[in-house]
Amino acid sequence: MKRILIADDDRSILTLLSFNFRQDDFEVMTAANGKQALDIAKKNPFDLILLDLMMPEYNGIEVTEILRKKENYTPILILTARDDDEVKLRGFQAGSDEYLDKSTPMKEILVRANALIRRSQMYNKVANIDSSQEVKSEVNYQNGELLVDFQNKEIHFKGQPLDLTKREFEILELLIHRKNEVVSRAELLKHFWGISDAAETRTIDVLISKIRKKLDNQYIKTKRGFGYTFKDEEN
Repeated sequence: MKRILIADDDRSILTLLSFNFRQDDFEVMTAANGKQALDIAKKNPFDLILLDLMMPEYNGIEVTEILRKKENYTPILILTARDDDEVKLRGFQAGSDEYLDKSTPMKEILVRANALIRRSQMYNKVANIDSSQEVKSEVNYQNGELLVDFQNKEIHFKGQPLDLTKREFEILELLIHRKNEVVSRAELLKHFWGISDAAETRTIDVLISKIRKKLDNQYIKTKRGFGYTFKDEEN
């Protein structure tokens, strides 16, 4: 059975979410604030963590940041009543995997939640296969001043460690594995968030822009009207 932690300080929303996830064959644990969510997440494994953005003790973004720093990479979905692109981007930068408005239909919340779990399981399965096969070419990528260690999730650029968020690293990893191919925004949205809504492509553009900036605008190229491609050439 899939296991989910739901944290929200609104009792009625917590009850509604818990009921619907149990109906969808989830084992549910709940928390009324960010501190409780952290305490429970530290002691129990979950397939998904669903967080309210605005909670007492720690808000959803703060909980995400703390969990990621402790190397807890359980998929995290943040729910909020605020329709704010800047806050949404802060959530993604902190390491959240999905960000939905509380007005989102319950059926869609469940679909997105299950998509996050499936993608996480597939990613872990592929990582385990790569690790067991010890294929050197898939463990490291090096070109010019860029060195990416896929196994240890580390990047060095110009001789210095490069600090990328989990999602930024995953996007760069995918582009490198498919270097010289054009990967569309829609494909990236579908792969990482389980959606293909054209209205959300700005999220991809912003994350790509941040990766490019950290790489001094090298390696990742735009194919106007189509998407992005990773080139071995530095410039």
